Parts: sequence; C-alpha cells; structure tokens
Amino acid sequence: MSNELEIKRTCIRDRVRDVLVARILDGTYHAGERLKELSLAREFNVSQAPIREALRELEASGLVYSERYRGTRVRGTDLQEMRESYELRMILEVRAVELGLPYPPEALATLSGCVDGMSRAFRRKDQQIFAEQALRMHRQLVQASGNRIFLAVWDSLHWEVRGRVALQRVAGRREGLKPFIDLHESLLDRLRSADAAGAAENLRTIFARIAGLFTAD
Repeated sequence: MSNELEIKRTCIRDRVRDVLVARILDGTYHAGERLKELSLAREFNVSQAPIREALRELEASGLVYSERYRGTRVRGTDLQEMRESYELRMILEVRAVELGLPYPPEALATLSGCVDGMSRAFRRKDQQIFAEQALRMHRQLVQASGNRIFLAVWDSLHWEVRGRVALQRVAGRREGLKPFIDLHESLLDRLRSADAAGAAENLRTIFARIAGLFTAD
C-alpha cells in the first residue's frame, strides 16, 4: 500500500510541475510573481506536499526561487544557467559513452527504440513524447557507463523540466526538431559501430545546438 501511495503522490507532483512549467513558459505567471502553496493546493485539490515537491523541483531547475519568510517566486528562464547546465551534460555524457562502449545488443535495442519513438513523435507533432524518448535515450547512455555518481548527477539536474524549456525554445526556431532526429540517428549508428570518437562528436553537436538555444533573443 505504501508503494501505491508513493507512486500516486509522484504522479500528482509531476502533473502539478508540468502545469506550473507551462504557465511560466507561456507568461501566465510573470517574473517575480509569488506562487502560494496553499492556493495551488486548493486549485489542484491536493495536499500541500506534492505542491511543495513540485516547487522544489522547479527551484532546482532555476525557474523559481525561494526567499525566507517571503515564499516562492517566479524567476523565469535563466538563459546562462540553462546554457551551462547543457554544457555540463555534454561533458558527462561524452565520458559516459567512452566508459560504456561497446554496448551489448540489449542496450543498443533500447537506444534504437528511443530513436524510433522520437521519429514517431516528430511525425505526430507530439513534443512531449519526443522529449520523453530523447531523455530516456540519454539517460540510458549514462546508466550504461556503470558510473553511479554520473547517473546521480544526471538525475539531480531535473532534465524533465529543462527539456520542456528547451522544447519551447526549439518551437520558436525555423528548423524545429528535424535536425535533432538526424543527429540522434547518426549517434546511434556510431554507437553500433563502437565509434567512441564519432559518438562524442555527435553528442557535442547535439548539446552545442541546445546550448545555443539559450542565447539572448
């Protein structure tokens, strides 16, 4: 029963988080606006616990900030912080691939499934599924390295939230998501052939493009 309650609370937290991210990105919540736990709990008809957890996740991602005795307020997107986080992720994943190669067939099958999922989501214009499949693929790269600290650091940076922000930036660019499909297909080919240098080059290109999204408009 305790596991079921934990799963339910996690699902509620994720739903609240996604709504709050969407409101920050579309301007419903303005920079400096206070997000009150009690008001949000009443709106979502939940306890304050999942609201508090969602706000902590947004704070770790840089979208909100907390002040003692003054609550949580919207920061908006810190472009420099986002750019630096993707630069760190590039370094981490390049090293993870170096440690993980050569990948066993089952790992390559999982990665291939993720790329196929990204392609299907792209054709359906489903950005949420696209992001989920991309994150699943990249997390698998880190997990396959066998380095538990790498994986803990990767998870601590809350890529579900950062990915939503990145997608919002991509949506405003003419080229859209198609170049990222091509880059991930190329990355998969390099991984299949155990080409560490080629895979590292693909990863650097992917993350350089994402980091480039977070330049001042």
